[in-house]
Amino acid sequence: MARTAIDQLRWALVPVFLAVTAWRLAGARGPQRGEWLSVVLLSLIGMAIAWLRIPGTTVVRTLAVLVALGGLLWTEATVWAALLLVLVAPAAFLLTWELGGRPGATSGQPAPAPAGERRAKRATIGVILAVAGASVAYRLIVAHRLEQTAALFIGVPTFLAVLVVLAGTPRTATGSICKAIAIALLVSGIFLGEGFVCILMAAPLFFAVGVMIGVVVDLSRHRLGDRAKNRTFSLLVLALLPMSLEGVDGRLSWPREETVTVVREVAASTEEVARQLAHPLEFRTPLPAFFRLGFPHPIDASGHGTSPGDQRRIRFGGGEGRPGDLVLEVVESRPGLLRLRAVADQSHIAHWLSWQDAEVRWSPSAGRGSRVSWSLRYRRELDPAWYFGPWERYGVGLAAGYLIDNLAAPPR
Repeated sequence: MARTAIDQLRWALVPVFLAVTAWRLAGARGPQRGEWLSVVLLSLIGMAIAWLRIPGTTVVRTLAVLVALGGLLWTEATVWAALLLVLVAPAAFLLTWELGGRPGATSGQPAPAPAGERRAKRATIGVILAVAGASVAYRLIVAHRLEQTAALFIGVPTFLAVLVVLAGTPRTATGSICKAIAIALLVSGIFLGEGFVCILMAAPLFFAVGVMIGVVVDLSRHRLGDRAKNRTFSLLVLALLPMSLEGVDGRLSWPREETVTVVREVAASTEEVARQLAHPLEFRTPLPAFFRLGFPHPIDASGHGTSPGDQRRIRFGGGEGRPGDLVLEVVESRPGLLRLRAVADQSHIAHWLSWQDAEVRWSPSAGRGSRVSWSLRYRRELDPAWYFGPWERYGVGLAAGYLIDNLAAPPR
């Protein structure tokens, strides 16, 4: 009965979706670009789901249509509804289809293998559609300023893997998923404006998620058969959903405040260290190799002094983004201690982390030099924390050591 009802209603749901979409886009205040993209994507997903006729998926279809309509009618829920359907719907449909019993799944006879050429074409089409779908999902995420969250770094590769597996794979799911991810990353650099560093940093995480899903699919297919394979795959994808939401909302994030401290011995007295810290900024030594991968780097610096209120300005250029300035202000200064606070940051580094303050301490060492401690406090802006947290701590540690060598130690 329910299936008959939803199949009959699908004739009326399309004009309903079109009418609601037109109403949203014709709002009195005029939709922003992100809202326009979310509304159109949600409407297309809703209409596609309404027209699907997959055995055993009536409940999922009904819920998905209600989510889509609710997201269109309730402005605050639009982006959440779109993300929910993009991330969850494919796996939920596959799982309910299998549990509901697809035709021929229990006949005991293996399905005739399609011709190699047909399988290759289907896999290629699946990869193309997966990359196109990931591109749409990426633009939706960026439009709502979620590109620094796990919705991008875990949600998008999961979405790619889902579409590739649903489309069928010629040999192994793992190989096809990796192929799709590689194409998507290359395309992102050409068409989506992502820089080399972003692609380089995101690639291991994308491939890790894809390989994990692919290995589970291949092992399940080999040991349990296609039907059990699809169930296992669907449950795995649904389990990844909570991980994909980290950072989307402040309540779904791990602590972001970080402090990294580096201590080094310098061949200078404490008086020489104090005088050097008061001099204009000068970066003399080559940057660590990690920073030369394509990150913005200092191209100019100005300001001097260690009295409260004195400012230092560092201009970053090269790498990704436009040139921008980081402005630091002295907030505390006394013998053996200098503390600076970040008052502005227009560099592209602010896309990944937000500088809070820097604290420099120095004291006589056991030898004839000084012991200098440089602490940098910042706020992590990238998710997931378990992946980007260690990378940022490593980079900030390199930065603190570089600052000691160039700003605390006199030139020799």
